[in-house]
Amino acid sequence: MSRWRNLSICWLHWVKDGVFGEDDAPFGQPTPATNGSVIRNFVINLFRQHGYPGITKAQRLLEHDLDALFGLLTMN
Repeated sequence: MSRWRNLSICWLHWVKDGVFGEDDAPFGQPTPATNGSVIRNFVINLFRQHGYPGITKAQRLLEHDLDALFGLLTMN
């Protein structure tokens, strides 16, 4: 594995744990944890695709604006 791939994986883990609290998620079995991880990856990529400057910033801007949040899922 290249150095840049390692750094990318570490950064993604930090975002998923620091922002979404992945390490503290109350999953007892591996399947729900995997499903949760897939959803978090989807959300991170969706925020990036729509040009938000950061994951936390996107969460703060969208957490009370359901129209904008659902707008991310359409082709607007």
